[in-house]
Amino acid sequence: IGREAFARWLDYVAALKGEDLLRFKALVHVAEQPDAPMVVHGVQHVFHPPITLAGWPSADRRSRLVFIVRGIPRQIIENTLCKFAAVSRAAIQRSAA
Repeated sequence: IGREAFARWLDYVAALKGEDLLRFKALVHVAEQPDAPMVVHGVQHVFHPPITLAGWPSADRRSRLVFIVRGIPRQIIENTLCKFAAVSRAAIQRSAA
């Protein structure tokens, strides 16, 4: 995911649904730095500055986004991710939860 596109998407989600975004955390494969993942976390409208790790914790280099929300349908998150961060729908894998 491009860094700017991801930041734009996250700003959009926080502005649109921030009070219902109870917790968010992510390990992101950033296109501009594929060997150094970015860690992001926040609560509602408050996000900590992203941290860039020195390397991946394992051989799996997929981005992982975890949401704890109140009343935000998964489809809204997926649709906005595809639209604002230019992520293909085929690239989205859902967890069992």
